[in-house]
Amino acid sequence: MKERDIKNQEKEQNNLENLKEDNKNNMQEKNSDSSQQKDNKDISLDKKENAVNLEDDAHKKETENLKIQINELQEKLNYSNDKYLRLMAEFDNFKRRSIREFEALVEQANEKLIKDLIEVRENFERAFTKHEGADLTSLFEGIKMTYGKFDNILRKHGLEVFGEVSQEFDPNLHDALMKAPHEEIKENHIIEVCEKGYKLKGKIIKHAKVIVSSGKSQKQENEKLEEKKSQEETVFEVSLNKDDNQNTVLENNNKENNIN
Repeated sequence: MKERDIKNQEKEQNNLENLKEDNKNNMQEKNSDSSQQKDNKDISLDKKENAVNLEDDAHKKETENLKIQINELQEKLNYSNDKYLRLMAEFDNFKRRSIREFEALVEQANEKLIKDLIEVRENFERAFTKHEGADLTSLFEGIKMTYGKFDNILRKHGLEVFGEVSQEFDPNLHDALMKAPHEEIKENHIIEVCEKGYKLKGKIIKHAKVIVSSGKSQKQENEKLEEKKSQEETVFEVSLNKDDNQNTVLENNNKENNIN
């Protein structure tokens, strides 16, 4: 009995030792797993830190590149602004210079015209002083010559005169004051020029003021129709008389033949 109890105690003790060993192994495995998890966690944290560091480096590099681009663009903008200001200053100088040159040309042109007109003035002055008491014919001839010289000067400086009787009416050149019938000049043609028109080097500076034909009046048309009708009736009567005379001659010839 004692031996049996001893064996049972030994067996229980062995079981306890086995349990302790198992517990110990389990604890070691747990510690090992925990240590591995910790290592894995540390590795994951390291990776995250590395990724964050790489992202920060990329962001810093991108920021530096953007700063470089901004500086380059700022330099280009400054250069363009400076160039624009220089061009504006040059354009203002060119505009002022062009205005002065144009004014000088106008003054020179006016000076040339005035010099030519001075001759006409002198001719009028000589006509008034030297032809006092002269007959009207010689005075008229002198004025006519002076007018011819004056007209030539204006034409030399580019003046053109237009507007003549019998010309076709052109609204681009003429101003119609009224319309009136006319026996000879056909409709929409000028029958009277009240004021001449003028062009200066091809540009119209004054329209001609004219009276335009509306064609023949109704009375004239009626008279013309009556005249034509009368002429036709006269021709018809002459034709009838001619036929009557021919018939009379034929009758006389027939009578003579019968008598013979």
